[in-house]
Amino acid sequence: MRKIHRCFTLLEVVVSLAILSIGLAGFLQLMMGSQKRIAESVDRWTRMHMLTQAAEYFMLQNEDPGGIPERFFPYPAYQAVAYYEDAEGLPDEYNNLDNQLPLKRLVIELRKDGKVLDKLIIDRISYESTAAGE
Repeated sequence: MRKIHRCFTLLEVVVSLAILSIGLAGFLQLMMGSQKRIAESVDRWTRMHMLTQAAEYFMLQNEDPGGIPERFFPYPAYQAVAYYEDAEGLPDEYNNLDNQLPLKRLVIELRKDGKVLDKLIIDRISYESTAAGE
């Protein structure tokens, strides 16, 4: 009696390798995309952390925010710049009310090499007029 050996043909092996390589290529592409999204998320989180750290400092300052000392903002490659703007877009019924303090916007920009990376805007009551009236 003869034994029949069942083996894979060359065509079956090539097709299975092709399917395996397509699957691996898709998996690697997904992994690279997820790593890129993770890196972008870390950068966004880091910028927002720096902005909130600067916001905590500037919210405790007077109307002229000035600069921020290095001990409060220990990121030598970055700058936190703050300035005030008039608040815009408020409904008319909220403007010019009796005994109402004006609302201003505290704009904090995170800069690196002079380029604005991110911005945080905080609406804040202006106590400048009450201090000037005293």
